[in-house]
Amino acid sequence: MDRRDVAIIGSGIAATAIAWTLVKQGHRVTLFEKGPFGVDPPVRQFQELFRYGYRDPAHEAPRDLKALTVSGEYRHDLNDERVMAVGGSATRWAAISLRMRPEDFRTRTLYDFGNDWPLTYDEIEPYYCRAETLLGVSGDDAGNPFAPPRSRPYPLPPFEPGHADLALSERLGRCGIRLHTTPQARARVDYDGRPACENIGLCTLCPTGARYTPNHHLERLGATGRCTVIANAAVRRIVTDRAGRAEAIVYRPNDEMCDIEHGANVVILAAGGIESPRLLLLSADDHHPNGLGNNSGQVGANFTMHHSWSGVLNYPEPVYGGRIGAVTTQCHQFRDPPGRGRHGGVRIDLSSNFLGDLPSTRGSRSGAEIVERMRSLPFRRGLIFEAESVPDPGKRVTLSNASDRFGDRLAHVQYAANDFDHRTYGFVCELFDRLAEASGGEKAALKRADEFHSGWHHMSACRMGEDPRTSVVDSYGRVHGVSNLYVAGAGTFAGTSGAVSPTLTIVALALRTADVIANQIHTTKINSGPFAIGRSSK
Repeated sequence: MDRRDVAIIGSGIAATAIAWTLVKQGHRVTLFEKGPFGVDPPVRQFQELFRYGYRDPAHEAPRDLKALTVSGEYRHDLNDERVMAVGGSATRWAAISLRMRPEDFRTRTLYDFGNDWPLTYDEIEPYYCRAETLLGVSGDDAGNPFAPPRSRPYPLPPFEPGHADLALSERLGRCGIRLHTTPQARARVDYDGRPACENIGLCTLCPTGARYTPNHHLERLGATGRCTVIANAAVRRIVTDRAGRAEAIVYRPNDEMCDIEHGANVVILAAGGIESPRLLLLSADDHHPNGLGNNSGQVGANFTMHHSWSGVLNYPEPVYGGRIGAVTTQCHQFRDPPGRGRHGGVRIDLSSNFLGDLPSTRGSRSGAEIVERMRSLPFRRGLIFEAESVPDPGKRVTLSNASDRFGDRLAHVQYAANDFDHRTYGFVCELFDRLAEASGGEKAALKRADEFHSGWHHMSACRMGEDPRTSVVDSYGRVHGVSNLYVAGAGTFAGTSGAVSPTLTIVALALRTADVIANQIHTTKINSGPFAIGRSSK
């Protein structure tokens, strides 16, 4: 068995950040991805989706290998929220790049809900700076009094709010509600080989490469000769040796009949907030009969998602939302509000490019009829309320009774909202009323409490903590009881990420994990320690 330096399961934004850090220091890395390679920028996918309304299944892993089962009350398709292709979910994201607040790391101590993180904001802050540089974040905190402290400015200037945003900001400001520009990983000016954004406004599949995608760095990594991406291959389990350390992964090319064992001195599981706990459970062996890191039954527990509700306000005069561009304006005023603990914090997205559920033109017989149905659009403004949630016994990732084509059990997600979530929805309703009154809008619609969306954010099923009895990994993502196995991604979050998109925190934690792995590799090379990486890699 050829033992390599590092094996990373997954090729998304966390995996890429770690690989980038390690390869730059001279280490060899192999990434394994269940889905296919793509092209960056994804011009063909962009045309297929936005010109023809077609989502080609060939751009992702086969449906049966990507599947999961769900119980509970979540109304949306969790499977469609997961992107299994080289680059992962960050090939289809809106690029919102927000930091957590210092209070978000201490919700148990400060507000008696959730879990305290085993690290502080001050410890992760330098990594936030590095993450913003890696992703090329455009932003400015000058107009945001609710922004957390920072030691370095954003690497790129911000996107200015548009006319519709400025008008709304003025109205709300007179009533004490502050709006501000939104930091995001799309290039305001040319940056690191990426062109300046052209404000097409369809960022989930940027056709120019202005918005960050992991493939931007994966292509460069491939050119070094020290990084390999094995695509269209399903990792089935992680193998440990007699001492209980990870020594290899077992994978199978999607369309083949035989398994392949790949030796590794360090294994990193970065397969997403649902797939990562699934693989830990599938890797049960004599030393870990309940799954890796699961001696206390914590793998899959503490699972959370953001709860996101959308609403629409109508106005008597045109506000011209959605005319051009991507997200520019948000409100962070209620991320850490009075009453937090009784309910969750809420971030409000007032981007002018979101108009809510658009009038259906299905069944229209003429262009004039379509125009008539769309006539209300200049008078409407969409809002998104993204709220934090808390762990609960009714929220968990386990193994399903259903299996994939190889006979491996799929992930099963049980998810039900709790009292905290219902009280948070009540707070969202109050905010919706307040925004309508302050801006002179008429409340047209707000999603019901049970119509929340996860925001595509699946978190905490491999929770970090200092105590193996209540967590799966330590603050660096190292699995308790398996010293050379790490988990990276939102699955390690100690709670939710507050009321902000988790991606920037994912990357910051990944860079922190990469540093400790690099140090571990360096130490074992010098001391001929348990991994003996210096000798075995020759």
